[in-house]
Amino acid sequence: METNRVKPISIESGIIEKEGIYFHDSSAFAKEHLFYPFFGAVYTCTSPYRVRRSTDYPKVYLLFYILEGELHVKYNGKHQVARRDDVIFLDCSLPHQYWAEDLVSFQWLHFEGALTPLYYELLSQDGVCHSGRSEISLLLANILNYIKNKENNEHRLSSYIYDVLTRLMVQNQSDKSPAVISAVRYMSLHYRETPSVEQIARYVALNPHYFSRIFKQQMGLSPHSYLLSLQLQHAKVLLVESTLNIQQIAEECGFMSSTHFIRAFKFKNAVTPMVFRKYYNPSGFKN
Repeated sequence: METNRVKPISIESGIIEKEGIYFHDSSAFAKEHLFYPFFGAVYTCTSPYRVRRSTDYPKVYLLFYILEGELHVKYNGKHQVARRDDVIFLDCSLPHQYWAEDLVSFQWLHFEGALTPLYYELLSQDGVCHSGRSEISLLLANILNYIKNKENNEHRLSSYIYDVLTRLMVQNQSDKSPAVISAVRYMSLHYRETPSVEQIARYVALNPHYFSRIFKQQMGLSPHSYLLSLQLQHAKVLLVESTLNIQQIAEECGFMSSTHFIRAFKFKNAVTPMVFRKYYNPSGFKN
């Protein structure tokens, strides 16, 4: 791209044009229960635009959507390049920097919310750059317009941010590798046998450590947790649709003992298998 004909017009080095910055004040309710924005803008930049942050920056998260060009980011010792339609998702309390080497346009938003760290953990397994979609740009544009126009609909703003994060999750999980797809199919067929991670990794011809890492990255659960969820789902079906006793159901679903089954079931569902069965019994809790 040619950059010699443009002159920065901002006190921040390298910023050629910007819409914003727009600021938002959130209520105590939003800060406790919702996703909420702090501030955001749309920038067009070129070299020498660069931002560096160390660990003294507040705990806040940052989203970029790249409209044109490339934005470089260094985070957790990794250098990544985000291009058109890519999304960057950063935890600003961790040391990082991002910069332009040529002309780049992007939307950005600082935000927070009680569930944000969980989404960040799920989405940052393999870096901070994600393949985006145009609807994420539209959602960010809506958020920025709300802030700009001082429209104080906090639930709407929260729903927009939530939509951005869930769309990123859906995008990431739709890109499952053949090995993970094969492992899921294998576990669906063999969960009664409670195969070990090593057995599943051997089936898909991967190192167990590497397999566990990419499985959790793409499925949001470890192989062990995913296998347990399959066993408990089948147990629910048997509790509702069969007359098998608890010991028989435990054996049918691959648990070592009825004690292990009851403990795992209660941990995941907050009730014992027998109480769960009573919910679906026509006689209710009379028996």
